[in-house]
Amino acid sequence: MNLLLSLFLTFAKIGVVGFGGGMAIIALIFQSMQQFGNMDADEFSELFAISQATPGPLAINAATFSGFETAGMAGAAAATLGVVMPSFILVVICVKFLNKYQEHKLVKGAFCGIRPVSVGMILAGFIMIGQSSLLAGSLTELTDFTQIVEVVKVIPVLLAALTFFLAKKFNINAITLMIIMGVAGAFLRS
Repeated sequence: MNLLLSLFLTFAKIGVVGFGGGMAIIALIFQSMQQFGNMDADEFSELFAISQATPGPLAINAATFSGFETAGMAGAAAATLGVVMPSFILVVICVKFLNKYQEHKLVKGAFCGIRPVSVGMILAGFIMIGQSSLLAGSLTELTDFTQIVEVVKVIPVLLAALTFFLAKKFNINAITLMIIMGVAGAFLRS
């Protein structure tokens, strides 16, 4: 029971400070999961990929999968409730008062401060997932350019670059890109 309470409280804390959506709190979820000692960066990258590929909000999926990995079905329920409850409460409070005070200087100032934090948290999640998914070692290990193939996972980097290009140039939706790159990855890695 102590583990379930710890999961609930961990994800409730994440839910309280999780401005910016699922992408913004991925790094925070990974850091928080370290206290349970059951998931390394590679496993978390896989969890992130599954959370992205399954229907539903990323933060809830990541919390559910993290909780399940830690304590089974009960852990999944505790983590999911933990991450959702603060958001639900905050939304109810915000909706009640935001319309009344949305033009107040302090409210506008708070949103000016929160937006860049969201971008920074998304960037932190990107770097954490990118290191695990795209690199086989540290870039600091490079002594000359010829070693780049030893440090960089070439196929995942090419798939990531192609995904970015297709999304930006042709505006292909995320689900289609996941299917295309999943098939390409399966073909190229088999």
